[in-house]
Amino acid sequence: MKKILSLVSILAITVAALTYALWDIDFAELGQLLSGGDYRVLAPILVLLVLFYWMKAMRWVLILKPVGTFTRKQVTPAMVIGFAANNVLPAHLGELLRIAVFARKYSKPVSSITISLLVERIFDLVAILSYYALAMVMIDTPPESLEIGAWVVVMLLAGFIVALALVLYRPDLLHKLASRIGHLLPGEAGSRLTRVLDNVINAFASLKSPILVLYMSVWSMLKWSLMAAIIWFSLLAYGANVSPGIAMILMAVLALAAAVPNAPGYVGAIQAAYVFALGPFGIAEETAFAASVLFLVCQWVPVTTAGAWYFITGGLHVDEVRREIEEVEENVGTDSR
Repeated sequence: MKKILSLVSILAITVAALTYALWDIDFAELGQLLSGGDYRVLAPILVLLVLFYWMKAMRWVLILKPVGTFTRKQVTPAMVIGFAANNVLPAHLGELLRIAVFARKYSKPVSSITISLLVERIFDLVAILSYYALAMVMIDTPPESLEIGAWVVVMLLAGFIVALALVLYRPDLLHKLASRIGHLLPGEAGSRLTRVLDNVINAFASLKSPILVLYMSVWSMLKWSLMAAIIWFSLLAYGANVSPGIAMILMAVLALAAAVPNAPGYVGAIQAAYVFALGPFGIAEETAFAASVLFLVCQWVPVTTAGAWYFITGGLHVDEVRREIEEVEENVGTDSR
């Protein structure tokens, strides 16, 4: 029943997102845009995409240091398989597959790999929020709706930076706070909170050096600058030569849209994000939608193809993987308890 409700909610979100994105679309104009796009941008987009995943793999190597010493070639297959699975499976199930494949390949605890992905998300979130805040400074007259969002982003960014500093350098204060909160929680919730905190602190164990944290932060910023460039090229293909600041804002909106339960490949979420973020800057819905289709295809085709190749050459089988995903779901639930 739980899975059925999840699928129904995902379907509802996808339909709502596509309805929003297509509401005022002139389909004749959209067709002309798609048929007349400047697809010379495909070459730089693909180069940037390869560099993006290369940097993502290199950063995961650093994050995994508390678990073991790995190379980029070792972490890349599981990582790409996971992102490819997100393109064909709903609800971010590719993340569970990434954990399952890597944990089995190198006989590592599921909980440790799961926490490494949490650390990865935190660095990503800080980088994306930083770009959003920077974009608001770069744009001369930002729309009022985005100015309100900027204050929320700044507060969130400050909160994440403070929390990261506490995890790295004053975990004792966090333990005291968790202990006080735990006494107020019912049942096993208090001890569960302590265990989760311990897992997070252990995951950041290799990043206690300020220089390494700075390095990881810069690495994350550079990685996401490549994604902003991909977004910029997707719009350029249809004549929208937007500023870097607008591309950064769209990147942040895309990240937020991708975070909610989504259909395979983030269909609907990507289209709604493009239309929503670009509307206040005077970009026509048809242009935004066409660019979102190009962005989706450029993400879907090469990543899914590479993931399928790693899946097949790695000797993986669908039934076996399905069982492992279920085991990861159970293990993650057990660890959190």
